[in-house]
Amino acid sequence: MKKTVFLLLFLTWFGIHTAQGQVKIEFPKEWKVLSMKEVMENQNFSPNDLIYYGPNGKIIDQKKAAKLLSSQKYFQDFYGNKKGKVVAMHIKAFSKAQLQSIQKFKEDQKALAALVGTPANTFKTVDMEGEGIDISALKGSVIAVNFWFIGCKPCILEMPELNEIVEKYEGQAVKFVAVALDKKSPLEGFLAEKAFEYDIVPDGRSIAELYGIQGYPTHCIIDKEGNIQYFKSGYSSNTAKEVDAKINELLKK
Repeated sequence: MKKTVFLLLFLTWFGIHTAQGQVKIEFPKEWKVLSMKEVMENQNFSPNDLIYYGPNGKIIDQKKAAKLLSSQKYFQDFYGNKKGKVVAMHIKAFSKAQLQSIQKFKEDQKALAALVGTPANTFKTVDMEGEGIDISALKGSVIAVNFWFIGCKPCILEMPELNEIVEKYEGQAVKFVAVALDKKSPLEGFLAEKAFEYDIVPDGRSIAELYGIQGYPTHCIIDKEGNIQYFKSGYSSNTAKEVDAKINELLKK
């Protein structure tokens, strides 16, 4: 299911559910398009059991569907029945503008990856509680930095898993910092309804610019010597696992 997870990242990133010029298909009335969250909650479904529809609306086999998705010129909508079970996949073509956005996203990812192993930019700031954060003073600790904002649905989607990571490393030499683009007042309202256990920095656009952040969410993990060891943008079901694994690895060094 790696290709599926990869395309889900783009589905979330660009908010794609419809595209111009797509063939309209009359699906059974009891079917509905599933959100990414609903699909992720159905990880036990078997790709072998799905009905696959190509861009022209005709039924295709699984091998053809996989080939189309692997070209990265297409995305998919998942359909579920009344019980919410995933029953079908409709392959759709990205528009020219969407393909250009995807290419830029890939270039941004390469730029972030190129910074792994280099010294992290240092900054001083204050979190929501008024506590000072000085990155240069945190040498000797692993630092996990998350860049996000309230309107970023993928950012919110990954928060429960990130909270579990914070709990897992409680009392250890790890500092969790979430740099938000939003100002303090809207963040207070958001956090009253949604738990996020990182130390949250409001109005952090200047810090995001310092790190060259182009997409959200973005995770940057800094080792005990102050060097970047993980830098990745976008959402996937593997992100939290990768963050956890990298923190664990760096703590042992």
